[in-house]
Amino acid sequence: MLRLNHIAFACADPARVAEFWTKLLDGYSAEQRGEAYVGSGEGPELFFDKRQKSPTIELPIHLDDNVPDFEEERERLLGLGAKLVETKSHRIGELSETWTVMRDPEGNGFCIQSPPKTEVRYIGNVTFSCAEPIPLGKFWAAALGWPGEPIDEDFIQTLIAAGMDERERESFYVTRETPTSRPRLLFQRREKSRPSSYPIQLDFRADDREAEIERLTGLGATVDETTSDGTLMRDPESNPFGVE
Repeated sequence: MLRLNHIAFACADPARVAEFWTKLLDGYSAEQRGEAYVGSGEGPELFFDKRQKSPTIELPIHLDDNVPDFEEERERLLGLGAKLVETKSHRIGELSETWTVMRDPEGNGFCIQSPPKTEVRYIGNVTFSCAEPIPLGKFWAAALGWPGEPIDEDFIQTLIAAGMDERERESFYVTRETPTSRPRLLFQRREKSRPSSYPIQLDFRADDREAEIERLTGLGATVDETTSDGTLMRDPESNPFGVE
């Protein structure tokens, strides 16, 4: 099975982006490795590499960051060089959710939100914007050997009773390694840009790269490019990911 190696950012200025993200998250620090920078902490490793990326507004893959107080955090991140896009709120019946969309110093979009009992800043979700969340989510669950996160049927019925369209059951999918591990992989049905060079991608390690590539192509992935460093693949909706 695949093991997450790092979340990779294509950057014009790796040092600047690494500094921002390691200050955004609690317990992270940045270290230079050649021309790249690595952010290490209690969550997934972050890799900031100097390479070209296509300009895009709606990122196909973005990070959702959980913070204790999103209003206080918004002001802190503006001071670190982030830009504010908007604060959104959804309400269905008595249930409501609020989050803020921001961009890092190179324009990569991310969200901050404050789930209950959140005391530290951490990456809650790696979110994929996609056309078919359930099939794509099941591909990634199979690729990683992770289970799909069960849906609370009582919660869904509450939403439907409050007016949610029944078809919205198919608008999202979640998978994660264990019920308490993070980040989760979240798949949401929404429009996205389709850049040739993605600003953010996931890179994985495999014990047997060739065998893993064969398994992944059997699940619906395709091989994009193979180099001495690894293989770049694409999932069934063309999101790139690396296998080393």
